[in-house]
Amino acid sequence: MAAPTATATVPTARLPFGKLVAWAGAGLSAAANFIILGYVAIYCTDTLGLSPAIVGVLLLVSNLCNAALALVAAYIVDRSPETRWGKARPYEFAIIGIWATTWLMFSTPSALGETGRIIWVFVTFIMIQAVFRTLLDANDNLYLARAFYGRRVYAKVTTRSGIVTSLGAIAVTVTLPMVLNAAGKSPEGWSTAIAWFAIPLAIIGMSRFVFVKETHLTADAGAPPVKVRDILVALKGNTWIFAIAALQLFASAINGAGAGAYYFRYVVGDLGMQSIVLGAGILILPSIIFLPVIMKRVAISRIIMAGAVAGMIGSTINAFAGASIPMLIVGGLFTGLALLPVSYLAAVLILDLCSYNEWKGNRRLESTIGAIVGIFTKIGAGLAGAFVGLVLTIAGYDGGAETQAPAANSAIVALYSWFPLALFAGVFVVMMVYGRFDRFILPQAQAELEARGEEAHHTTEFSPTPPVIVGGSVGVDAHAELELLAAERLDAEADAHVAAAKKKA
Repeated sequence: MAAPTATATVPTARLPFGKLVAWAGAGLSAAANFIILGYVAIYCTDTLGLSPAIVGVLLLVSNLCNAALALVAAYIVDRSPETRWGKARPYEFAIIGIWATTWLMFSTPSALGETGRIIWVFVTFIMIQAVFRTLLDANDNLYLARAFYGRRVYAKVTTRSGIVTSLGAIAVTVTLPMVLNAAGKSPEGWSTAIAWFAIPLAIIGMSRFVFVKETHLTADAGAPPVKVRDILVALKGNTWIFAIAALQLFASAINGAGAGAYYFRYVVGDLGMQSIVLGAGILILPSIIFLPVIMKRVAISRIIMAGAVAGMIGSTINAFAGASIPMLIVGGLFTGLALLPVSYLAAVLILDLCSYNEWKGNRRLESTIGAIVGIFTKIGAGLAGAFVGLVLTIAGYDGGAETQAPAANSAIVALYSWFPLALFAGVFVVMMVYGRFDRFILPQAQAELEARGEEAHHTTEFSPTPPVIVGGSVGVDAHAELELLAAERLDAEADAHVAAAKKKA
């Protein structure tokens, strides 16, 4: 490939609708896969006949392996060369691998013995999480930073595309329990059901690769390849990383417990009824669009704390709901509202940490910081799965029975309500600590970074040309060192420049 030519450009903060929808495709696919993997535990215990304790250990070990490989994947992505498609974008092909191995996992051959079934599930789960998803997660923040400009634009992208993602995810959450309920405990039924989801969602997941290009370089572009020393320096100088890591640990434990399927199959008595409760989540969907607006007035830490309070309220309602669908809907709305800020502002939090690194004079390390946080996400999901398996085993859960003993049902209720309540309390405490950075340190860092960008802008002449594609035939942005936070101001100035030129002509 010919060496790219340097071309001065003005970055843009516009967010075309088509680009937004295309970006949401990968998020929808990933969210749907996460939802489907939430049924791994009940598939293993009820369809494959494995012990809950064994399943819990299997999920824990798998997630620990995922965590161990997360930094390796981030290191690979951060050191990746520029290609004709950019640096982060080629890793989108991992989506196809995710769905292929997901179908294989839910198609465990029934002829295998217990050891064979355990090995099959373990290997395929490792391939999904530790290989394909780890690479996809490692590229995500870098891809976002190279496809869009500015902190508020990041928030717009994650929240507005989140609406599209959530609509698709709700469609999956509503239809999946009904389809799986029809499949019962049949291995063939589960294999066919997952195939119906895997094929179209793999195609949808590639929309971001096809339509969203990397249009500019980040501040790390052109710097020497990332070294282990760069990572260690960034970690030593940015302890706030571990607050966000703890946040993700608690949040992923809430999502990864997987107790909902057990609750609806045995306490409510119908797994298909979970579709109604989850489908009601569409009522809170419009609240996503207000997150960027609220961010102007309220620190993200405060937004997440408010969500944690809603989660504690919802969990308390669930504890006393029994088989009452109306009460479960209300409890589900509260807990769903609680997780929205964490789900859709996580990328902003990570990129805030990258900006802090840059302010301190260190490498931004988008992929590495995302991977470090991702490690704790995987650990949280693994610990939650192990805890659920242990509690169910102690309570005498029997996956082959049509109904469970009172002790097992009580354990399922506790795992569906009191366990998440404790985790939401953990989220609240972590965000109280993080609030010092979010409210006092970060604004100063952003102001100084913006000042640096303004200084660079005033010493450079810009021509109102559209953004160029990294590694494309036109070239690269010669002014990649401009701070992303100045993007909206630069965009406005570019528009004014173009208008003046047209008027003069």
